[in-house]
Amino acid sequence: MKRSLSYLIVLLLGVGLAIAGGSLVSLDKKFSAGKEVIEIKGEGSLPFPDFYPSSNDPSLLLLKFKGINISAIAGEHKFQKGVVRWIRVSQNEGKGIVEVKFSELKPFSIYTKGNSIFIEVETEETGGKISRSPSASRASRAVIKDIVLHKGDGLKISLVLSGKPASYRAFLLKKDPAHNKPMRLVVDVVGAKTRRLKKVVGKEGVTAVRAGQFTPDVARVVLDLYRMPQYRVKRAGNRIDILIPSASPSREKKAEITPPKPGPSAPAHPAKLSTAPVSPPTPQTKKVSSPAPEVRDPAPSKPSKKGPSFETVTITGGEKKYYGEKYTFRFKDADVRDVVTFIAKLAHLNVIFDPGVEGKVTCELVDIPWDQALDLILRTNKLGYLIEGNVLRVAPLDVLAREEEQRRKMKESAMPLSTVMRTLSYASAKNVEAIVKKYLSPRGEIVVDERTNTLIIKDIPDRIQEIDRIINTLDAPIPQVSIQARIVETVANYTRNLGIQWGFMGYADPYHGNQTSLVFPNRILLDGSAVEGGGLVNPLNGYAVNLPAASFNSALGLSLGNVTDSFALDIGLTAMEEEGWGKILSAPKVSTQDNHEAVIRQGRQIPVQTNINNTIMVRYVNAVLELKVTPHITADQTIIMRVDIKNDSADFSRVVMGIPTIITQSSTTVMMVKDGNTAVIGGMYRIEDNTNYKKTPFLNSIPLIGDLLFKSSSINRTNRELLIFITPKIIRK
Repeated sequence: MKRSLSYLIVLLLGVGLAIAGGSLVSLDKKFSAGKEVIEIKGEGSLPFPDFYPSSNDPSLLLLKFKGINISAIAGEHKFQKGVVRWIRVSQNEGKGIVEVKFSELKPFSIYTKGNSIFIEVETEETGGKISRSPSASRASRAVIKDIVLHKGDGLKISLVLSGKPASYRAFLLKKDPAHNKPMRLVVDVVGAKTRRLKKVVGKEGVTAVRAGQFTPDVARVVLDLYRMPQYRVKRAGNRIDILIPSASPSREKKAEITPPKPGPSAPAHPAKLSTAPVSPPTPQTKKVSSPAPEVRDPAPSKPSKKGPSFETVTITGGEKKYYGEKYTFRFKDADVRDVVTFIAKLAHLNVIFDPGVEGKVTCELVDIPWDQALDLILRTNKLGYLIEGNVLRVAPLDVLAREEEQRRKMKESAMPLSTVMRTLSYASAKNVEAIVKKYLSPRGEIVVDERTNTLIIKDIPDRIQEIDRIINTLDAPIPQVSIQARIVETVANYTRNLGIQWGFMGYADPYHGNQTSLVFPNRILLDGSAVEGGGLVNPLNGYAVNLPAASFNSALGLSLGNVTDSFALDIGLTAMEEEGWGKILSAPKVSTQDNHEAVIRQGRQIPVQTNINNTIMVRYVNAVLELKVTPHITADQTIIMRVDIKNDSADFSRVVMGIPTIITQSSTTVMMVKDGNTAVIGGMYRIEDNTNYKKTPFLNSIPLIGDLLFKSSSINRTNRELLIFITPKIIRK
């Protein structure tokens, strides 16, 4: 069963590729000339389906359509007779699935025609199961006698056989990028023999058709392609006809700008060819061995004398593709004219040289298409070529470029002028005019109506189409960005002051009755109250040690004396401790268009007077919170910003001639932030720590009592912290 399945599946890879979006509208089954035909009709853009047998049931064929509507034919369609018993149409994961159930395995083919897809099943006895058994009767085998090309609309290639073939199968082989093999349409005729045949076509996407013996029981016919065709293979008596309809006008127009598809192209498995090494050659001395086929692929026969049909192309264009048959070229100091003439003979082309063509060729190019070798050899000598019909013209590149420019100018000068008006919605017509002028032809004109923001353009249609693409790109809404900054400022203060004041006075005299009973000294006065002021009011009007706190809000006074008041001691203690915290949050926010600067500020202006030559002038100094930013949106939706932030404030606690000083905080930077993310622009952390001591010399060093009685202290700590954040966000409608 599995072996037979390989004879049933016709792999039509890539045929009829289109943009999905159509629908299946009907399903019908017909019987015609020993064939069973299933027609699936569609509307709109109907893509060619992927199809393969079910892994669980080899007699079940699955067709999958992407992105189409199958509701019109959904369900199960049963048939009373024929090979196809039933067809089930369903939707699964966005794909339309068509299941075709066979009662037995028969050869079939799938092809497209118009908006319909056909499944054609061989039902007559002569189209039975394909067999490769070597035991098949040699006398009954057919022979492919000739390949006939028919003229007319489209392309018809007939394989003329001496008898009726047992069966055939057709499938497409896509291009193999790894080995640069061309696309091929393969028709295997089972139970047939053939000699080597080859015909050059050059029409409807077919470069050449060739035949060879694939296996002892299978003759293979290969069509070398340079574009993916729609095709149909059918049997008519002792012929097998390959039908390729004519391409649509739009497709032919596209083919006019594609690279040429000259000469016999590579076989399904490229043959390895070689040339004998030659010294400065002439065309008569260069010898190339005839192509030898690889196993299981028909070998090409000698190229026919008739040259292929070529399209006229220029030296400009995108990435080149090469379709010529592969050869090996070895030359040493050969004249470029002789080398090109030799390659032209391989390709069955006539050749003509411009007078300026000259140069030498030294190369070893192994197993490459002849058209690629020609291109490399000419470019090495700063030469180019044109193919017109079957004539190869070689000329210097600058000559071809000048001719191409002259042809373009002549074509433009012959074109009629058209006038169009384009009203812009977002861009300024005056600004766009300067750009569009560079793309006008010499006959073109442009006028701007600023009142309606309209461009009036007069030029040839080709230039107008290009200008329209430019205008559509430029006349686009400029995205907007919202930027918010946050400035966080915190302040922490701590102050502690400690001070001491003390004084004493003692008497020893007759007045107080405590004289010394000596003649000298009979009276003693010990006075420790010489320092006055700055401390507590005391009976002694002063202190011997006067070290009060720098500023205080607490004080303690102590005065001691004896009964006779002959000795007195006054002590004063002063102290203060202060602690505070502060937080300031500023959050300016502004919106602007991409690449446009935005500014927002808030604050006050402080007048400053100056006297110059007895003239009083007043100028204003800003003390403001300001955000200035210029955003740029990148392609991956990140935002690059040039940011300038200022946070200036007036300090009225410090004035000079009645004018307050200004505390400044600012940051200027360029940074990149993702849409909606928050970044830290910068920050500052400042600590002020001041400790002051007032001491009585020498005495403050007395252990234990020195720090208590002969020293005052003052501690001031200020912590300031500044952080600046920024958050940009793209405004979307």
